[in-house]
Amino acid sequence: MVIIAHWIDNEWNLQKKILNFFQTLDHKGETIAKGIEACLLGWGIKNLFTVTLDNATTNDTTIKHLKARIDDWKGVILGNEFLHVRCNAYILNIIVKEGLDK
Repeated sequence: MVIIAHWIDNEWNLQKKILNFFQTLDHKGETIAKGIEACLLGWGIKNLFTVTLDNATTNDTTIKHLKARIDDWKGVILGNEFLHVRCNAYILNIIVKEGLDK
């Protein structure tokens, strides 16, 4: 798994940085959430607005677990209401594949 941070700097330029690559022992939501949390804490990140994941059902569990773990962080934005953002490229890919199959 790879974790990439995107943010706007003080000059309003979009920045991005690969924070970590890590191997997961399984594809369980709790395992993935713990890996994400460990990476964020390792980088000292306390302000998290969104996490973009594909539509796998385990990712719903990932977000649920992550929300519970970071809910008391001082930098929580909008009560984590918009924490889970589904990957638009993944969704578009599914639409194209389904359309081509029909």
